Amino acid sequence: TLTGISGIGKTTLAVQLVQQIKDEFEYAVWYTLDEFPTIEKFQSNLIQLFSNSEKPDLPPTNQKRLPLIKYLQNHRCLIVLDDVHNLFSSGELAGKYKPESEDYRSLFKQIEKLSHQSCLMLIGWEQPREVTQVKSQNTSIRTLQIKGLDIAAGREILRDYGLEASDNSETLIHRYQGNPLWLKSVANLIQDLGGGVTELLPNDTILLPEDLKDILQQQFDRLSELEKQVISLLAKESQPINRAKLLENEIIPASDLLNALQSLSRRCLIEQQANFYTISPVLRQYAIAHTV
Repeated sequence: TLTGISGIGKTTLAVQLVQQIKDEFEYAVWYTLDEFPTIEKFQSNLIQLFSNSEKPDLPPTNQKRLPLIKYLQNHRCLIVLDDVHNLFSSGELAGKYKPESEDYRSLFKQIEKLSHQSCLMLIGWEQPREVTQVKSQNTSIRTLQIKGLDIAAGREILRDYGLEASDNSETLIHRYQGNPLWLKSVANLIQDLGGGVTELLPNDTILLPEDLKDILQQQFDRLSELEKQVISLLAKESQPINRAKLLENEIIPASDLLNALQSLSRRCLIEQQANFYTISPVLRQYAIAHTV
């Protein structure tokens, strides 16, 4: 699984990976789940692909369509599911399946538990809870949370907007956490206004262009009411806050707060170091400006 906040570069990284490894597989298939396909349609499309490419001179008994897992056992396949968060419910803690997508849970469990020679890659803002519950290094499941670009890569983006010579380009990259989409959004605004980083972003100023607000709104719309309360608590703190202090709040019961912290961490919306939690300056600015 590849996970990370919107715009961080999950799909871009996955595309580059697939280009490098596709020749190791008999089949490489990419599905984007922005328009939700039922499990029946999803499996039927894949089985159709496998069936049509198998040797036509096979005995009739062997031409009968098999369950999808059988094809993944008989062939080495790479299946990529992008925007997998669309399988999960909004307004709930991270990774809760929509009723109509529960059958995907069964498919994922089959792929995890049964022996086969294929690979499934899930890309999204959230992961299935089954994935996050597996911590053993002996499992066949691997998870990578995508972080922001480093300074050199961030400057390449700013260079496209004529900002590479800015004295504060490094500050800008840090302030927007090296998120490629966020950097492009704010750099485009600075370019349109004809200003510079120092002029338009003095001190700790955070600009939120309208397209960036739209991007953040999509993620915040998925939050449960409990998570929104915790985000509001964190947004009031300019420095990382100790978990013990968070638990002292008089609004959210301790058990609910801990579940919300776990869920927000799985959504990559909060940062944790030891027992301290914080949110990025961009998310803090958005949360303060919009009652979440």
